[in-house]
Amino acid sequence: MADCDLCGVAIPTVCPVRVFAPKFEQSYPEGVWKGLCSGCLENAKKAYDEAIENKATGTFGKCDLCGADGQLQDVEINIPSFSKGYELERKKICMKCLEQSSDAYENKDELLGEHH
Repeated sequence: MADCDLCGVAIPTVCPVRVFAPKFEQSYPEGVWKGLCSGCLENAKKAYDEAIENKATGTFGKCDLCGADGQLQDVEINIPSFSKGYELERKKICMKCLEQSSDAYENKDELLGEHH
């Protein structure tokens, strides 16, 4: 079992997304792997597409995925809840991470080993 790095849901397999965390820049110059569930991956892809289409500037802060300071985009994430089923929460993610998650979304079937 693995936990999604955005919503925390435990599922058998998560989709790997390579992010470049400044905290681990010296140790891992190629980036570190984060795991996202299919729902978070789809929401990140939607946010990336909207940001590219609208040329959104976002807000400044710290990315919830890699920890880098920069311009962030809002991504709506469904956090599992026992009382309500799920709660909608907005995570702030930088464009680099959104781009990497978009690439992972495009290659999701290949990365997870699923065949249709």
